Amino acid sequence: MKTQQRKARVVSDVIPQNIENQRQQNEQKISELQAEVLSLEQRLQQFRNAQSLQSVKSSDSTTPTLDSVTEEIQKLEQLVKENEILTGITISEATCSVLEQDMTSSLRQHAIVGEAGGKQFKLQYDVREQLQKVESGGSEAEVQMLEMDVVHDMVVQLESNLQAVAKAVSVRELLQLLASYGAWVEDRERAINHFASTFPELVKREDSNDEQGSFNMVISDPHRDLQLRVLWELKVLPMQSVVPDLKLQVEASPEGESKRLISS
Repeated sequence: MKTQQRKARVVSDVIPQNIENQRQQNEQKISELQAEVLSLEQRLQQFRNAQSLQSVKSSDSTTPTLDSVTEEIQKLEQLVKENEILTGITISEATCSVLEQDMTSSLRQHAIVGEAGGKQFKLQYDVREQLQKVESGGSEAEVQMLEMDVVHDMVVQLESNLQAVAKAVSVRELLQLLASYGAWVEDRERAINHFASTFPELVKREDSNDEQGSFNMVISDPHRDLQLRVLWELKVLPMQSVVPDLKLQVEASPEGESKRLISS
């Protein structure tokens, strides 16, 4: 009877121990499974990130077709033509180089070669740009130097205006001055040549000998002692706008004395 009781106690002691061991084993397996699940989740997220990055690269690196490139070039050429018509300025060359750059600002040098009404010009100007926003207001980019190379007749007629624009370091006003001057020179040339070719017996072109670049259009009647001379010069208004300056002279006496009747 005592032997049976001892066996029962041994069995009862062994069963709790087995349960505890099994519980520890189960907890270890659960921990291992949780670690494996976490590892799989991390690998899945990495795979998704890589797939998303690959998708972005694929979309960015898509090779454009020849038709799309041709269409884009045609659009750009059309924009350039429209800009030339609106401004009267044709840019044949434009370059930009970085002279200085640090964490807060950069200094770029721009060079432009072009034509305004058939008159060639070259510009060079430096732009200082603040790379961080200016909290106190004002412009983040500033033109610090402006140099120009224009044809001789521009220098003669527009010298004071060119100096004023260069002193103000205003690229916009300079381009406006060149475009306005070139347009009126073209109009003047076209008008005088038109009258001279249409009425060769009555109208002659007479270039002035001064350095002001003025043109005289002489209208004469071969049957009468009468001659009309149109002096066509140009003048610059405020805001760098060029307008024609016309003066009219009439010569009627045999001695060639002239009398200015109209000046506009």
